[in-house]
Amino acid sequence: MAEAHATTEMMHTAEASNFAPFLRSCKKECSEPVEGKITGEIPRWLRGSLLRNGGGLLEIGTDKFNHAFDSMALMHRFRVRDGHVTYMNRFLHSNAYKRNMSANRIVVTEFGTRGFPDPCKTIFQRFMSKFIIEDFTDNDLLNIIQLGDQFYVCSETNFIHRVDPEKLETMDRVDLSKYLAINTATAHPHFDRDGTYYNMGSGFSLCGPTYNIVKTSPASDVNVNPFETASIVCSIPARYRFKPSYYHSFGMTENYLVFVEQPFFVSIRHLLWLHIKGDAYIDALEWNPKLKVYFHIINKQTGERLPVIYTTSPFLVFHHINAYEDSGHLVVDMCCYNDGEVVKGLCVAELGKIKEDPYHLAELTRCQVRRYVLPMDVSSQDLDRSQNLVKLPGSEATAHFEQDGSVFCQYEALTEAGPGHAEMPGINYAKYNGRKYRFFYALGRKVPNLETYMMKINTETKEIEIWSEEKRIPSEPVFVANPNAVEEDDGILLSSLLHEESEKKVALLILDAKTMKELGRAEFETESSVPGCLHGVFTHLL
Repeated sequence: MAEAHATTEMMHTAEASNFAPFLRSCKKECSEPVEGKITGEIPRWLRGSLLRNGGGLLEIGTDKFNHAFDSMALMHRFRVRDGHVTYMNRFLHSNAYKRNMSANRIVVTEFGTRGFPDPCKTIFQRFMSKFIIEDFTDNDLLNIIQLGDQFYVCSETNFIHRVDPEKLETMDRVDLSKYLAINTATAHPHFDRDGTYYNMGSGFSLCGPTYNIVKTSPASDVNVNPFETASIVCSIPARYRFKPSYYHSFGMTENYLVFVEQPFFVSIRHLLWLHIKGDAYIDALEWNPKLKVYFHIINKQTGERLPVIYTTSPFLVFHHINAYEDSGHLVVDMCCYNDGEVVKGLCVAELGKIKEDPYHLAELTRCQVRRYVLPMDVSSQDLDRSQNLVKLPGSEATAHFEQDGSVFCQYEALTEAGPGHAEMPGINYAKYNGRKYRFFYALGRKVPNLETYMMKINTETKEIEIWSEEKRIPSEPVFVANPNAVEEDDGILLSSLLHEESEKKVALLILDAKTMKELGRAEFETESSVPGCLHGVFTHLL
């Protein structure tokens, strides 16, 4: 057929899967909890469930998805009680999943894979379908969030799904655009200490695209839809009318929200044309290395933007680590890439080359943790470009006025800029999100074998402690505080641990967050492959 829609010739060998767990496909759910084999010690105070989400099915019939972000969403649950741990997984029964499985082929277009065009649709019908929101994928594979007593899986579209965390059953599909003027939403919302939910979503209108700050109060009842009371706190016009910036997360302090408008754009013209043709959305993304990054600072209470324009040299960010206010400055820590090539690096074809050329993927995914310090009490009346506006003691970051009155910020490196990797960060979120902190935890990758490890970074001393184990692949570290915690790092780290030599084995790994030493683990063996997961949450409710 002339219109190829998915990579049908890509072979997913066991060897490739050993180096890239996101190439695995789960062919049979572990829908009933299985008991884990315990080694070491599971803390007796630990009670609850680690809920994870990620891609789980890369092949449907003879079709194969082209990108790691296209795989059908698979939810995971590790439940811990009285020293025992169980594991289960189930697919999200989204419309995309049901349509693909019913047809036994890929019929819904995903981020990097074109769905097979409906032969019954004319070109005119495909053109009109761009106005029908139902045509967009609802494959929510990125994260699981807890909103009050309710749990939702989400990605970056306007569709999210409420799920039953006990049985991992798909409940209701929520279309956020029915409650708010947004067409996208991030999978990384923030929560105030009173449970208030903040998120960002883009809106598209004849006046041009906007970046909208969304605020929602937690539902007081499990039967109440919390999004019915959602509101837009602030709308920020995009720099370019037909090219809004792509964003995956944002920052939040106690009083402000931090949005990074980066030069990685979604071409609306290209996107509409791709949707008419049925092509994948990845081709609508454009990186422009000649344009600066803009920092937008929004007051959480009033919705007003700070009048100062903050800029810096171009970079790409997926994940904010933390942000906080300190002595008249905003400190913003992020995992930064030099350009947009990392998106291509997560294509199946690139991941399949890992064993032959690991340095290539290491370069594509080169990531550095950077700290930007934004001085808030500044006046552009004195445009002395030689003056460093950052007065924060001990900070290596700088900022100075540009001729146009904007403030240009130069980062302080918290990790080296080599071909290693520092991503999927986590902190003691409940106590230190939006506040001054010392520690964060992340995944790293060694070169040249790209072995994945977990690390703890001290933001003050820049010391790094590492946990690693040969032929084991940890997931994003999730911090759980000790109930009697006094210090910031009093607690444990939870991680889903995969085996290189056996795709059917998975473990829950428990580390002491202070020492990065293993406390214990629970090992499981399932009937099918367990793919890599992305993000999730630990809840004490289950």
